[in-house]
Amino acid sequence: MSASLTLDFATSPGIWLSYSRIVSSRKPATMRAGETAPRIEATLAAVRPEPEHLARYAALCEGPRTDVVPIAYPHMLASGMHLAMLSSPAFPISVLGLVHVNNRIIRERIQDAAEPIALRSWLEGHRDTERGQEFDLETEGLAGQEVIWRETSTFLARRRGRPASRSIADKTRESRFDKAAVASTSFAVPAGLGRRYASVSGDYNPIHLADVTARPFGFRKAIAHGMWSLARCAAELGEAGMTGQTTLDIAFRLPVYLPAWVTLESRAAAGTVDFALKDSSGNRLYLTGELRTATA
Repeated sequence: MSASLTLDFATSPGIWLSYSRIVSSRKPATMRAGETAPRIEATLAAVRPEPEHLARYAALCEGPRTDVVPIAYPHMLASGMHLAMLSSPAFPISVLGLVHVNNRIIRERIQDAAEPIALRSWLEGHRDTERGQEFDLETEGLAGQEVIWRETSTFLARRRGRPASRSIADKTRESRFDKAAVASTSFAVPAGLGRRYASVSGDYNPIHLADVTARPFGFRKAIAHGMWSLARCAAELGEAGMTGQTTLDIAFRLPVYLPAWVTLESRAAAGTVDFALKDSSGNRLYLTGELRTATA
């Protein structure tokens, strides 16, 4: 099947045009029965991480190294391209109603900090679920002709009146923490984190910037960016030292309101770390995940 829309970018597209399209859009929250998303493709020409930018990102996510690219960094490079795809006339529903529910990254090998990476992304079709309609946004990172990084970002267009239900995999991860001793560490999520992340990523989504800009979108306070939470957990769990094929699976559960004090619980066994990010009391679950590596 030929692509319904193909976008090619020499440099990362600016987000403001995409946001203006999103805000002014009159698209529905979900598609009607029988409809589905057409194929939308995009490419971004190879870019070499700038040392200063990489250092700022590593510091923001508490990464211990700047000589290698953190596992979630290519997602940030692709975010402008992703937003251009989702805000395009070809994408059939409103981006304002989409919820980022799952994210999987597979890093085939470590990317050296001086190594350029090109990105290509595509989206096609959807899944009908109990919660609503799910869309998978696929992305690959290439060093030359070699695919060294892959990502699947899953978004949910929630049907009105349908509560979010946990997947079987999500429930299984949670149950492991009830039955086994876990390691635990805590850290702060500061009030200005959304603005700091925006200044590095270029993603100035108003729900992350301030309480007053988050409220019109249904949040009582500004919330942490999910991809920051993902990257912060991965850094804390030592992803930078994993040199073989490394897979990071995340299920996002609840938003982290800013500021916050959070607890990361983890259990490691045979190359796999199961983890959960919770509030300081352990009653509010923000995300669950799995970080696993194969021997290089």
